[in-house]
Amino acid sequence: MTNLEKQEDEILALQSIFDNKFRLLDENNQYEILINFDLIEPIVIEFNNEKSLIHYLPSFTLIIHYHDQYPSDYPPSFILSCFYFSKLSLQNLCRKLDNYPFIKGEVCVYDWIELIKQEITNEFTIHTKIDDRLNDPRALNGFLNENIDQIYQYLINYNNEQEEKQFQKKLQTCSICTDILPGIDCIRLHRCGHFYCQSCLNDYVKMTLDNGKFGEKLVCPQNQCQKALLPNEIKQIINDDHLYQRYEKLTLQHALELMNDIIWCPRCQFAVLAGNGDDNLAICDQCHFTFCKKCKETFHFQVMCPKDYLIVQLKLQQQKARERLLKQQEEERERNRVGEEKDQKRIARQQEKAQIELAKIERGKITSMKKNLARQQYREIILDSSEEDILLEKILAAEQLEASNTQLCPNCRVRIEKNGGCSHMHCSRCNFDFTWSVPEEPKLPEMTSLLYHASNTKSVQAIKEKLNPNLNLVQSSEQKTDSDQLKENENEQNSKILINNRSLLGSAIIKRVKQCPNSLCNKINVKIEEDNWIVCNGCLKQFCFSCSQPIDGPQHFEKKCDRYTSFK
Repeated sequence: MTNLEKQEDEILALQSIFDNKFRLLDENNQYEILINFDLIEPIVIEFNNEKSLIHYLPSFTLIIHYHDQYPSDYPPSFILSCFYFSKLSLQNLCRKLDNYPFIKGEVCVYDWIELIKQEITNEFTIHTKIDDRLNDPRALNGFLNENIDQIYQYLINYNNEQEEKQFQKKLQTCSICTDILPGIDCIRLHRCGHFYCQSCLNDYVKMTLDNGKFGEKLVCPQNQCQKALLPNEIKQIINDDHLYQRYEKLTLQHALELMNDIIWCPRCQFAVLAGNGDDNLAICDQCHFTFCKKCKETFHFQVMCPKDYLIVQLKLQQQKARERLLKQQEEERERNRVGEEKDQKRIARQQEKAQIELAKIERGKITSMKKNLARQQYREIILDSSEEDILLEKILAAEQLEASNTQLCPNCRVRIEKNGGCSHMHCSRCNFDFTWSVPEEPKLPEMTSLLYHASNTKSVQAIKEKLNPNLNLVQSSEQKTDSDQLKENENEQNSKILINNRSLLGSAIIKRVKQCPNSLCNKINVKIEEDNWIVCNGCLKQFCFSCSQPIDGPQHFEKKCDRYTSFK
């Protein structure tokens, strides 16, 4: 097949593909093809940091010129033309077509068209820099720096026109009445893109105007959409000329009311230009009424308008009222401050008096305790130094338990702690209900026992330091003459500690402990709480804390001693 036959076949194929986008220019040697970019997804065009979403682009022009050596030896000549492609972009595209692999004997125009379509991706930037030094005669366009902004706006307008054409060709569903009708019978709002049929929008605009809304208050009927309708859209919607004139009048009046230099004539309600003069004179061009801008009354020559004078007097009254209120608030704050200082001083005096009274009571208690020491029957205990810490810890634990916010159940004598609520108490052990008794005198902050009054501390080490000066060492009755016997006596003396009731601290300890009556045990036991029924920690024998006699059961407390006694 000759070159001419292949060229004719290619022209026939391109005519069938592009139809009206194909045009012969010079018999069969030169033709023009308008290439549309088939945008499956919308693209973003960018210009001077502005971006717009585009669904349609204008056609790209490809001009082909055949020669005798095509397609046997060389590809055809071509010219590229596109007004929104820069000169640099077109020249780069020319080089891509030059570098496209040409197969001798095969036509290539359709492949070039597909290559050109690939130039548009998901983004397209309109370049603002033009290099005049590059000049490829095959790249034709009118792209200049001074018309770049016009090109950008043209692309946006072209896209809107094409979208409107596509919208009118398809069937649409009105969002108000849900009727299905051709898009050409609908009105699509420019600012938001929502669309409705002509009848529904006409009824909506009439109802909105009857409710006194116009101008920017006449918005899209779509829920949550606050885009205002454009004036040309409203004119297209309203079929009633009288209603549209009313809309224009209301809109104009509203616009004039928003202008600071427009006032209304009090006689004929005609708009009057107030001007920027210092005087209050205004003259109506309609009825020639001369009036004051401030009070809207007949013009007066006073320096100050009565309305301005009234406003000044009201401001003075408000200023005086604010000053009077501030003065009252300041006086009230001063009275509150003085009252708070008096209250703080009174509370401080009461606290000081209470502390003096408490200290006096404590001194009286300690004095009474010291007087009772001489009348007490002499008692003493002897224990190993290794047992001293354990004994003192048990005594302190018992003292702290009794000093806490607890009371004994009147029925089963188990100790119960009160952590809030009313005075009604319920024992979970025996299900007995009773009323919490409130002591007449408040407890001391640390503990209320004899041990606290004696040592004023709850530390085992501190009690030992106060107790050591009052300790008596048990001397051995046997005498040793050699040095070894003397060392044994010293070790024996250091291992035994004697505590008697001739001091406050010793008396507090002696009253709390009893020695097991079992001669084979003699274990020192600590009384906890008020129960006199003691079980020895060493031999597990039972004895009475009051009389130190062995007991076999509760009948001992029914006949001889009280089961529960306190240390106070």
